Amino acid sequence: MLIGGFHSYAQSRITGRVTSGNSKEGLAGVTVLEKGNPTNGVSTGVDGDFTISVAGPNSVLVFSFIGYITREVTVGNQQNINVGLNEDARALEEVVVTAFGVEQERKSLSYAVQQVDSKLIQETNQPNALNALRGRVAGVSIQSAGGAPGAGATIVIRGINSLNPSANNQPLFVVDGIPISNETNLTGGRGGDTFSNTNRFADINPDDIASISVLKGPAASALYGLRASNGAVIITTKSGQAGKTTFNFRTSASIDEVYRTPPMQDRYGRGSNGVYIPTEYRADGPPIPAGEPVYDQWDQVFNTGHQFQNNFSFSGGTEQATFYGSVGRLDQTGVVPNSEFDRTTVKIVGSLKTSERLKIDGSANFINSNGTNPRSGTGGSGVISYASRYAPDVNMLNYLNPDGTQIRYATQLDNPLFFAENAYQDESLNRIIGNMGLNYKLSDWLSVDYRAGIDYYSNQRRIVTRPTVLIAATSRGSISEQTLTYQEINSNLLITGERQLNENFGLTVSLGNQVTMINSTDVTGSGTNFILPDFNSVNNLGQYTVRSFPTERNIIGAFGDAKLNYKETVFLNVTGRNDWSSTLPVKNRSFFYPSVSLAYIFSETLGLSQNRFFNYGKVRASYAEVGKDAAPYLLGNYYSTQAPFLGVAGIRRSETIGSESLRPERTKGYEFGVELAFLGNRLKVDANYAIQNSVDQIVPIPTSRATGFTTYVTNAGEIQNRVLELVLDASLVKTNDFSWNSIFNFTRLRGEVLSMPEGVDVITFQPESPWVKQRIQTGGRPGDWYGWALSRVEDPGNTANGRLVIVNGYPDVNNNWRGAALAEDSYIGNAFPDFEGGWNNSFNYKNFSFSFLFNFRKGGYAFDINRRMRYGSAGGEAPTGAETELRNRLVVFDGVVNTGTVESPVWVENTTPVVLDVQNFYSQSFRYRLAKEFNGFQEASVLRLQNVNISYSLPKTWLAKTPFSNVTASVTGNNLWMTSPFVGFDPEQSAYGPGSNVFGYVGTNIPATRSVYFGLNVTF
Repeated sequence: MLIGGFHSYAQSRITGRVTSGNSKEGLAGVTVLEKGNPTNGVSTGVDGDFTISVAGPNSVLVFSFIGYITREVTVGNQQNINVGLNEDARALEEVVVTAFGVEQERKSLSYAVQQVDSKLIQETNQPNALNALRGRVAGVSIQSAGGAPGAGATIVIRGINSLNPSANNQPLFVVDGIPISNETNLTGGRGGDTFSNTNRFADINPDDIASISVLKGPAASALYGLRASNGAVIITTKSGQAGKTTFNFRTSASIDEVYRTPPMQDRYGRGSNGVYIPTEYRADGPPIPAGEPVYDQWDQVFNTGHQFQNNFSFSGGTEQATFYGSVGRLDQTGVVPNSEFDRTTVKIVGSLKTSERLKIDGSANFINSNGTNPRSGTGGSGVISYASRYAPDVNMLNYLNPDGTQIRYATQLDNPLFFAENAYQDESLNRIIGNMGLNYKLSDWLSVDYRAGIDYYSNQRRIVTRPTVLIAATSRGSISEQTLTYQEINSNLLITGERQLNENFGLTVSLGNQVTMINSTDVTGSGTNFILPDFNSVNNLGQYTVRSFPTERNIIGAFGDAKLNYKETVFLNVTGRNDWSSTLPVKNRSFFYPSVSLAYIFSETLGLSQNRFFNYGKVRASYAEVGKDAAPYLLGNYYSTQAPFLGVAGIRRSETIGSESLRPERTKGYEFGVELAFLGNRLKVDANYAIQNSVDQIVPIPTSRATGFTTYVTNAGEIQNRVLELVLDASLVKTNDFSWNSIFNFTRLRGEVLSMPEGVDVITFQPESPWVKQRIQTGGRPGDWYGWALSRVEDPGNTANGRLVIVNGYPDVNNNWRGAALAEDSYIGNAFPDFEGGWNNSFNYKNFSFSFLFNFRKGGYAFDINRRMRYGSAGGEAPTGAETELRNRLVVFDGVVNTGTVESPVWVENTTPVVLDVQNFYSQSFRYRLAKEFNGFQEASVLRLQNVNISYSLPKTWLAKTPFSNVTASVTGNNLWMTSPFVGFDPEQSAYGPGSNVFGYVGTNIPATRSVYFGLNVTF
């Protein structure tokens, strides 16, 4: 019988389902063959279902799948055959996807790789698949940019590797063997985010993903070269399976709500210094009279959002040709006005085996997305920052006058709802990702694999700031139109020879070449002065200028990979790669980096593979180097044209100059690991310890203006990251009807700056203000916070040591009593946690499935930018936070007063009563508002119920006389619960957006949401 073509009349039609004997979950891709008839075979669908016609009752079906024990079943008089396949204990999750999409046996790997399959990704219902990995992979930190529709996410593997505030610390993303862009192109650059931008990996439809492998260390990613210096994320998408054509439709709808908001005071209304002023927005007035309406600022600004996800896919083919296709659609409305996002994806995949030697495959993926989001950002002009400052007796929903103009209470504040409608960004994207590959077997031991791919997108953005909002008061309105185009072409050639040298030794050698060409263009036109107030067009502007910034980057790599194994017990892997980069000087353009790794399965030597308690043990060690080149156009000096002034154009020399001897950065890494399995693989342990040193950092160094420049780019500095990773995988219960599997992962990361560029003591990352900043310096860690603290006595020999310093009855800040407050700051803590991890549990009982995922982080400080806007009355701040509700009473602060001099202080107990109110305390810089204890610094430990999923599949007997092979209904919840000492919005939502190197700032973007999805999955 020929599958998918003409076939003979069958005697028996068999249907059934193949499941994992451990979890009872359906297994996709299992080969089902009629024994003795190799042309009659099918593969199971996404839920393990199959249909096959056989000659008669004496036929035998053979079920085989990688990592599982092959099973044979005689048909007999059965019409429905359900088969459970048991894991092969010797396989131990045998195959994982590594560099260039090559599948390798897990036991042969001598470095850390962790893989997540499609089921775990899909059951989260996350529209951005990167967020589905949160809490699931040790050594990996993923941070969302918030709850805005289409908001992106940041991923960092084993810590920050660069001293440069504008460097890219994210890993390389590879889809089906071809690198793709995960750029974010933040509005405002990597240092800031005024709008919620999307990382480009979020363009990929999660329903198309079969698995994601994370290559963590230099040894794992060395073959990908300099672009994988921060690790690599390898995505394998779904492909066609031989057999009957199957169709799948999955749909879900969600309810999204903001689940955590800062507490606000509701006792004091608008006014100033205790006096009611009806046109004021600050909550510094008298107590709100009984019976007067009181409004919750967050209830008024936040709505209920929704997501609608629909995906249709089909798959089928023969043993010679397969196909897969899908169409996906996402529609999302946000929790604030004027926020929405939609994404349409179309994917087609095909493969053709023209002979026993030649196989050709290819895929094409088209993505279109559109979104609108209001300005949020990190400053005082944004929807969230405006909402946080309105007094609780102001009805923000009543914001329009009869003539359509805004009801404005002050010259420093817009209504957040009006602002959302009049200061926003529209964007649209069209993207094509495609690749074509062929594999030719020159002989039974030698093959050639060639693959070429393209990633092209055009991203149009329009930023509108109408003249009716305050930030446009000077410009009288502005529009910025930006077109970002990106094109990446990759060519990969891989020649692989594999021989069993003798009964003890096996050798695999690969030689390859990779060519990468990246071209991007940023064309931005911006203008000001609206002619008509409501006409959003660049043709309606009085002034308009256009700038274009093209970049080009070419990389050529040649590499070799040799794997030697001894009795499938000892595995030695040696790689070497040489890259040539166009962004480096000619004399330093070529650079080589090697890796060597060794794994030893000692349980085989000790004969433990059949031991009932301890059946598997492996140790591994590796050393690797990987490079990183410079960004385009950092060498030497460049010039740019300037807009005409009084009709005269000009040319300006850049104030940055790059060294003509610039070298590539290098990361050198050691990794040690152990893998253990107990009780017949019921309990698995994977532990890693890694040390990575990043040297020859490419950093901008401030220089004297006397040189004619302000910045010099050169090589200097070194960062070390030490990481401990632990993964525990336990099959706690396994019966015919019930299974319980639990996976726990833990990460402890410590970074340290070992050296700084000569002449540079400190590099400051994105200071929010003089009293809030992150500093990098020798002996410190990336993410170290510095700021101003309440003043305390610093005299170990004095009984008053450590007590608060009181000046004029109030606490003092940053030793202002000494007269040098602005010249000092002190260490506060670090933005990164002491440790983090996740705990996932999955249960299966007959047709029911239930799973939940907790993730956690302990320690680390976040700075809540929004908090400082909620307690003062200076600079547009307003005392709306709950911490300001204690007012209008006399207090005596517990501390000491200096009755001596600054040089010879004499400390006595403070006994001075003072008034606790807005004017004298909360709004005073050197009494309250600038101290780290009050200005927004808080510990950001979190325990979160990240995901819960419950599903039910209709029994197969119910579907026997229907066209459906599977019908599953599900309910999924994300961010259902969390506890944290942090007071405010979710402390894990970055205010600076995805792709930024600035971590720990929170509180001004659209906050994270709690989402509940109702889904249906049908296969036919």
